Amino acid sequence: MNEIDFIPQWYKAGRERKQRYIRQYTLMATLFTLMLGWGFVINGHVSHVSAEVQEIETAFEKGRVRSEQATALQTRIAAMEETKGLLDKIQSRTKMTAILGEISYLIGKNVILSTLSLQNELIGDPEKKNALASSAVVQVGGSKKDDQDDVVPASPSHYKVVLTGIAARPADAALLIARLEDTDYFDGVFLVYSKPKKVKDEDVTEFEIRCFVADYQQLN
Repeated sequence: MNEIDFIPQWYKAGRERKQRYIRQYTLMATLFTLMLGWGFVINGHVSHVSAEVQEIETAFEKGRVRSEQATALQTRIAAMEETKGLLDKIQSRTKMTAILGEISYLIGKNVILSTLSLQNELIGDPEKKNALASSAVVQVGGSKKDDQDDVVPASPSHYKVVLTGIAARPADAALLIARLEDTDYFDGVFLVYSKPKKVKDEDVTEFEIRCFVADYQQLN
């Protein structure tokens, strides 16, 4: 028995056309969905990369600022070290009152000073250490140098103390030398001279003693 198809051709063509439209719309919706998803992925990746770049730029800027700060600190430290070196060369480390107080404590009752000389001399200068100075008044100041010398000395300085006076007996002058040698405040104690002298029909001993204020330590 033969089957008879009563469906018209235009109906079949319309149904196929609708099916094609459905497939096309479905494909377009799928592509649109994929594009949206890919856009979200791309945007997230771009945001992450941008954040990483921002962090790198921030870290670089902080590193640059810290480098500038470190350079400024090094410059300040170098300037402070230079200033400290200059102060060590030109500034007295021990107050004058402390030196005079210690000398007054060490001098015995039978000793009278006629001269107390304080001179600022360069440490380690053999010519200056061999030079002796004495006067009739207390002298405070730096040793004189010619006009060609620099304002700032080449090395640190210390005080040279020269004591000139009379003692009732030679033993009193020797006792003063022993006291100067025993104290921690002076070093390099040296008797320049000691000789008899007549003062108002009294036999006394005239002396001159040199020493240095021990307010430094020289390391080799």
